[in-house]
Amino acid sequence: MQRKIILFLIIALMIGCSKQSNENVEKIVPVKIYKVRSESISRYVKVTGTITAEEDVIVYSKTAERVEKIFIRPGQRVNKNQIIIQQKNDLQRQGLEIANSALKTAELQAKLAIQEYERMLKLYEQKAISQQQFDQVKTTKETAEQALNQAKASYEQAKEQYENCFIKAPFDGTVAAIFVEENQMINIGQPAAQVVSPSKMKAKAYITGKDIQYVKIGQKVVIKFPTIPGEEFYGRVEKMNTALDRLSKSLEVEISIPTNDSRLRSGMFGEFLIEIENHPNSVVVPEIALLTQTEVKIDKETGMQSPVKKYFIFTVQNGKAKLKEVKTGIFSDGKIEITDGLNFGDTIIVVGQNIVKEDQKVKVIE
Repeated sequence: MQRKIILFLIIALMIGCSKQSNENVEKIVPVKIYKVRSESISRYVKVTGTITAEEDVIVYSKTAERVEKIFIRPGQRVNKNQIIIQQKNDLQRQGLEIANSALKTAELQAKLAIQEYERMLKLYEQKAISQQQFDQVKTTKETAEQALNQAKASYEQAKEQYENCFIKAPFDGTVAAIFVEENQMINIGQPAAQVVSPSKMKAKAYITGKDIQYVKIGQKVVIKFPTIPGEEFYGRVEKMNTALDRLSKSLEVEISIPTNDSRLRSGMFGEFLIEIENHPNSVVVPEIALLTQTEVKIDKETGMQSPVKKYFIFTVQNGKAKLKEVKTGIFSDGKIEITDGLNFGDTIIVVGQNIVKEDQKVKVIE
């Protein structure tokens, strides 16, 4: 019995010593760190909308004729005045040839009449011919000139009618759509093709509420499209209305997007981030490193309570965690500007900051 008691006391003593030894061993917390460096950070107003080409034109038929040939298909580039669609033009071409022949005849007759007038004018000045003879020559010249002017007008009209049989690109761009088919009879004013200029796109966005006061012409715009994930495009605020929409109470702004990227097409939906503030060379850290604490302050005069939010970040100094109170600036896309409390080169904890304690040893892991 005595032996059992002694054995029990020895075991209890050993357990107590082991527990005390474990308590004396300081726990080391594994953490991931981030080295503070100089970065640029911006604040944005976010809006959504669709883009259209800066130049986006529907080209209409100017004559009622059958479609004879389509030279360009959707997606192909065209130069200004390049023929997209040709309509039947036999009668118009014949009319142009007749008008051209009549013009040449009128030009020849006018030339001869002018030569004769100039010859007779010299004789008249020398009193070698009568007033009546001179007046006849003068009348003949004037009649020939009138006939020439009429022939020119007729030619221009016939030329226009002939040219109207060719539907052309109004500017350098891309054919977005063809609305007719070969051998189809189309009427005057019928949509034939759509031509856009992809070298410059634009979008209309609507700014509401307090954001209106921050948006100005010339501001940079970052653009993201769900259909082109992982890529950013850039534009600028080009125009702004001077008055709010009466119904929506929003302000319309136009954003220009200079680009030659063929992936951008009219009608694409996008998110537009209008840069309203930029701080270069700032202390910028991942937002996940930030710890918050809310305190309640009481106004001594009124007794009113107001919550005050404070921000903290754990840094690593000599292998230990050190808690620092910081002041914040711009929040943007998972990052935050620190305006006070950190310096360039400081090492902060970005993983493990929620379990580490002040002055606790840490082990940096990759």
